[in-house]
Amino acid sequence: MIWNLIGTLVLGVAVASVVLVLFRVLGRPAPRWLLPAAAGIAMLGFHIWTDYSWFARTTAELPEHVIVAQGYSSSNPLQPWTLVASRIDRFSAVDTSRIRLNPDVPDMAMAVVYLVARWNPTIETNQLYDCATPRRADVSADMQVDAAGKPVDPDWVELPADDPVRLAVCDGSPGQS
Repeated sequence: MIWNLIGTLVLGVAVASVVLVLFRVLGRPAPRWLLPAAAGIAMLGFHIWTDYSWFARTTAELPEHVIVAQGYSSSNPLQPWTLVASRIDRFSAVDTSRIRLNPDVPDMAMAVVYLVARWNPTIETNQLYDCATPRRADVSADMQVDAAGKPVDPDWVELPADDPVRLAVCDGSPGQS
C-alpha cells in the first residue's frame, strides 16, 4: 500500500513538472490552477486504474493449475465511481493440483482454496466438498475420519447448487490421494 501511495505522489509531481516545462517551452506562464489540477487528475486516474486493474494483474500472475473460482465485487461511497461500476477486490481460487479424492468416498473432494483480498495476506484453507450434495466443511487437524476415510460429523456449510468454488473443486482435475 505504501508503494501505491509513493507511486501516486511521484506521478502527480511528474505530471505537474511536464506541464510546467511545456508552458516554459511555449514561453507562456502556466495558469495558477493548472499544475495542481493536472497533478490531481493524474493521481486520481492512477488510483482508479490500480483499483480496477488489480484483479486482472493479480490473476495473471497465478500458476496454470490455480483457477479463479469466484470474484467478489464491492462499492464504496467514498469512491463514487465504484457506485457506477463496482470493482473486484477479493476472490477465491482453487489449486487443482492439490485436489484429493478418496476412492472409498467418491462423492467427496478435498481441496486447497486460496482466499485472496487486496491489501490483505492470502489465506490458504483446506476444504472438504460434498460433490453430490452442495455443501462444504473446513478441514482441521482434529477432524475425525472413519475406517473408510469418510469424515465423522464435520461442520457442514450448505451451499447453493451453482456455487462456483464447489463446481471448480468437483469438476477440477484432481490429484490422487
